[in-house]
Amino acid sequence: MSAAHGTGGLVERGGIPLHHQLSSVLRAAIRSGRYAPGDVLPGEHELSRAYAVSRATVRRALQTLEQDQLVDRRPGVGTIVQPFRAALVTGSINEHLSVVERYAERTQISVQALDDVWPSRAAARALRLADGALVRRIVRVRRRGKIALRYMVTEVPHPAGREITRSQLTRGTVVEGLRRLGMPVHRTEDEIGATLADAVVAAALDVRIGDPLLEVARTMFDAAGTPIAYQWTVASPQVWRMLVTFDGDGR
Repeated sequence: MSAAHGTGGLVERGGIPLHHQLSSVLRAAIRSGRYAPGDVLPGEHELSRAYAVSRATVRRALQTLEQDQLVDRRPGVGTIVQPFRAALVTGSINEHLSVVERYAERTQISVQALDDVWPSRAAARALRLADGALVRRIVRVRRRGKIALRYMVTEVPHPAGREITRSQLTRGTVVEGLRRLGMPVHRTEDEIGATLADAVVAAALDVRIGDPLLEVARTMFDAAGTPIAYQWTVASPQVWRMLVTFDGDGR
């Protein structure tokens, strides 16, 4: 099996068994919301083919996830993702969005996909969407020169989502596009954590499958508290750091 960047399956590295690598990749996908609570993970055969490992390796990886209470394996049904809880941190939205837009001015964006689809489970939950609702899915890679910085998947509900164009996205941020549509972002909720690169993200960011990544799952709200967009961002810790400052009251 090849160890080329962004291609091939899992390979043993540093003495880490394949089943441990696979369970780590799946655990990261669950924590990121890509597999939401209630979702059924791909079957053993599909995972075996996708990551070029044996079905015995897949079974051991799934057993590890079940022992960690991340999934429930049900005969005849599949492997069901279980709920989990995240911590809460607050901050100033105006200062944060200002930083985001200044950062965007120094980088370039490429739009990988722009289409109208059914929402992901994580987005449907965050955006409180009714059954049958569609979203505009925006897949982008942000770069500085030849270096891939971030892989971003944004979902915006219809009808507003249909108004977002490819040309708007190559010139500015999603936040700026929403503001131009008369939907300024007044609040965001971020779930910040760590994940591992799957095959799609590895190819986009020029990293290996299973490499560690930082991730942010962000829900954006308008002034009335209505969720207007959901965005999942991942990046290599080699090119992205986050600084969080807490101000005290002097006591």
